[in-house]
Amino acid sequence: MEIIPGLAVWVTFVGAILLSRFLPLWVAIYIILFDLYWVLKAINTALHLLSSFFKLRLYSAYDWHARLEALRNPAAYIRTLKVRSRSAATGRERKDLREEAARLEKISWNNRILDREQIYNVVLLPTYKESLEVLDHSIRSVAEADWDGPVYFILAIEEREGAPAREKAAVLTERYREKFWQFEVAEHPDGIAGEIKAKGANLTFAARRATAVLRERGVSVERVLVSAFDSDTVVGKNYFACLTYAFLTAAQPYRTSYQPMPVYNNNIWDAPAITRVVAVANSFWQLVEASRPDRLVTFSSHAMTLRALLDVGYWPVDAVSDDSQIFWRCWLHYHSDYRTTPVFTTVSLDAMLDETYWKTLLGQYKQKRRWAYGIENFPYLVTNAFADKRIPLWKKFLFTERMFEAFYFWATASIIITALGWLPLILGVEHFGDGRSISMILQWVFVPIVSTIFGAVPAVDSMTRLMFGRYMQFWVTPKARKGRIVDPATVFSSRREQKVISR
Repeated sequence: MEIIPGLAVWVTFVGAILLSRFLPLWVAIYIILFDLYWVLKAINTALHLLSSFFKLRLYSAYDWHARLEALRNPAAYIRTLKVRSRSAATGRERKDLREEAARLEKISWNNRILDREQIYNVVLLPTYKESLEVLDHSIRSVAEADWDGPVYFILAIEEREGAPAREKAAVLTERYREKFWQFEVAEHPDGIAGEIKAKGANLTFAARRATAVLRERGVSVERVLVSAFDSDTVVGKNYFACLTYAFLTAAQPYRTSYQPMPVYNNNIWDAPAITRVVAVANSFWQLVEASRPDRLVTFSSHAMTLRALLDVGYWPVDAVSDDSQIFWRCWLHYHSDYRTTPVFTTVSLDAMLDETYWKTLLGQYKQKRRWAYGIENFPYLVTNAFADKRIPLWKKFLFTERMFEAFYFWATASIIITALGWLPLILGVEHFGDGRSISMILQWVFVPIVSTIFGAVPAVDSMTRLMFGRYMQFWVTPKARKGRIVDPATVFSSRREQKVISR
């Protein structure tokens, strides 16, 4: 199974070269149709992006604390939503309120937690060699969030970092220990059997510590939400309110992960143009995925219930793509009765930026390669899903096909559109004539290369490594800051309206 994705990619490339030599006309027709398909796909993607963008702006204006208070009486709250839907200022808000009322009417409210004051939020912040500045910005954003419920914060450091990690932890503990229900440092030991040096192992160690403390204090695991953050995550003021509302109103709250919208905005004005393009594209893609919750998989900073984490044994300790594999663990454990719901509040992360321009470009490549190594989930999913007779057959094929298609096109689409489209003209030039091929080649100078160099090529690299059993280790993205950091809640506002939380 590990061979299949990489083999499919290389068969595509080699086949395109051979067929361009011997059947250039048919390859040209295929590429024209392929380009047309991607034009239509781009239009569809743009519509999904706009849908999420407008929803994110709309949700930023809602009073989530008022909603949580009203939720204590679900029937009255639903009636209020219906009344407001008839008098809302915009058509988009009227539609959203009607849909929310209809969604809540389908939920059985018996034996459910309705009081947000009963909810405990655990925040895990794993770190390895990040600067004190980066960690301070992240922790401060959590401490200053508009939330008065209990927040248990664990700074998860690595033993292998040594004294610098402990020194930073000591400073941050002194600075923030009075800001949370509980603040502590968990030092993940190095060299535990069965683990690789990856974020998932650190998260799991910290989560086990949190579970033990909560049980000692008599806190039920059914009342605990766990947010697993990247070390550079800066949350918006409304993060915990939005997350808690999503949990309390989910159709199956304990069989759901909760995905806020990651935007790579922390240092966007400091990053070079190429990595800004990549950062914006990453942000856009996550917004697109949020508008298709049936396809949504946890990514980067995400949240889930402690109940689900206990059921599946926490995050994987031997995988690079822990953020997505935890979703597939739950999906398999619950026999496909598991989902990710979008939470329309932003969490801001760093665009790729290192000490020098060339280090930044190299780091961008490595970051994308690590993300593309999520293809390691393909053999994991196929092997386990098809062995489970309780998962419907159509779901097995649908979800494995979606994963394969996503990574296959990640590795091939940009290269097919940008490079392989030349081949029928170059290798089969005698079929078309010399003059036209030159003019056709020149037009490709204007095609952006970023999606190929920092998109397709890292994906091909990852799939090829997996195909030959050259398994990757977790690569920690360097993080650098030079200028201001904008409050994630105002990231889509005009520059004048944006709130600066750090300079």
